[in-house]
Amino acid sequence: MNNTDEIKTFLSTFAVYLPRVIISLVACLVILAKWRDAPKGALWALLGFGLALVLCFVMPVGQAVLQNWALQNGNRETRMWAFSAFGMIGSVLQAVIYIFLLVAVFAGRSKTDAT
Repeated sequence: MNNTDEIKTFLSTFAVYLPRVIISLVACLVILAKWRDAPKGALWALLGFGLALVLCFVMPVGQAVLQNWALQNGNRETRMWAFSAFGMIGSVLQAVIYIFLLVAVFAGRSKTDAT
């Protein structure tokens, strides 16, 4: 693979993440604008959407690099494990995003009486 192929691979993969990039950027801006209303929750929400935004760039780059590495030198069969490992790491990081957002929902809330 040459650099042109890697760039094409990145762009085609990045296109899938583009809606997430837009939503994450908008969410980060809203969180920063509303920071004073709920700073504890805002911190966790910013961590969640910030990680989502970072992953939107890291995952396509990682996939392009991994594909280039796995398919070179004719060692495809011995390197296919890397795709599974990369996918698992990405899945775990996606779960961390959801944990951050869940904590953001409940962070800083006071308990209320049920009366």
